[in-house]
Amino acid sequence: MKYCKLCVMPTTRPKLELNEEGICNACISAREKKENINWTKREQEFKEILDRFRSKDKTKWDCIIPVSGGKDSIYQVHMMKNVYNMNPLCVTFRTDARTILGEKNLHALKEIGVDHIDFTPNPVGFKKLRKKCFLEEGDCSIPDHLAIWSIPPRLAIAFNIPLVIWGENPDMEYGAQEEERNVSKLTKKWLDKQNILKGKKAEDWVDDKILLNEIKSLTYPNEEELGKIEYTPLFIGYYIPWDARRNVEIAKRYGFQIRKEGPVVGIYDYADLDCMYIVIHHYFKYLKFGFGSTSDNVSNEIRNGRMTREEGIKLVRETDGRTPPKEYIKHFCENIGITKEQFLKTTDKFRDKSIWKKNEKNEWYLEGWIGDKS
Repeated sequence: MKYCKLCVMPTTRPKLELNEEGICNACISAREKKENINWTKREQEFKEILDRFRSKDKTKWDCIIPVSGGKDSIYQVHMMKNVYNMNPLCVTFRTDARTILGEKNLHALKEIGVDHIDFTPNPVGFKKLRKKCFLEEGDCSIPDHLAIWSIPPRLAIAFNIPLVIWGENPDMEYGAQEEERNVSKLTKKWLDKQNILKGKKAEDWVDDKILLNEIKSLTYPNEEELGKIEYTPLFIGYYIPWDARRNVEIAKRYGFQIRKEGPVVGIYDYADLDCMYIVIHHYFKYLKFGFGSTSDNVSNEIRNGRMTREEGIKLVRETDGRTPPKEYIKHFCENIGITKEQFLKTTDKFRDKSIWKKNEKNEWYLEGWIGDKS
């Protein structure tokens, strides 16, 4: 495996590439954010856009904010309502695996003082889709992402609210080509390039067991419908520097709670708190690409100057690829109707054998893993 010389991210990560100096495009993007971007100018541009959509008499919703109750969505609500004086309608996709802590943090978000819709897709169709995506693609979170990205624009059309405020552009934060990093809008064109969807729309998953009307809310609106309302889906992270550490400190002001037992995955006790199944998604990412949440978190800390690469490698060695808690796996298997043996068989099916090898004890190990180097 090949790794970036500055962070701990391998080139097995989709969209991540190294330049001739061995530096990944995510680290290059982090440097651009610090040195090349005129954030004052971008924020002014953002304010001018908001002025176009802000209602004069405060009787209408000015924008939609997709929220989960996590620290980032609380930060977004704080910024839009209390800093930019917008009147948002907050929209949540209600996962079938919401945690107790996730529910508490979502309540804290609403207590900022916003209207909120907790949208539950058809549970029958959603469960069947989750099972199919897991068994066929080794990714239980495809339905979640379809829901997260499709429900807000559908409600934007239904309520005639053109402006939708998303969080960060993942391509800017985690690595992609320059033309993909420098994108301000979450459009259908952007969605079509996201590896998480496996190049499929919700409609492509329909078969003799999954009916289209069962997953209708996961289908993305057509361009004609969006054009009628002048749909404007913005990444706030394009206009204001994005930093998860800062976001969590702001979220705590409004009652956001961390996980007292410590991180469920990675090194952050404030991330991946709202849904049990995102942890399973991260574990399969580790099997497929050879890096887990710790690598993601550590690389972020290195890019923000809060950790050395040596410190990061030590943490990767200690915690990366942590197996999901047994109760999470049990809940998942019972929910979609598979046995634990089927779950384990699927983990083996999607383990990338080009990077995973077996030792003399018949144990799996990553060939060329950064954790083997000091």
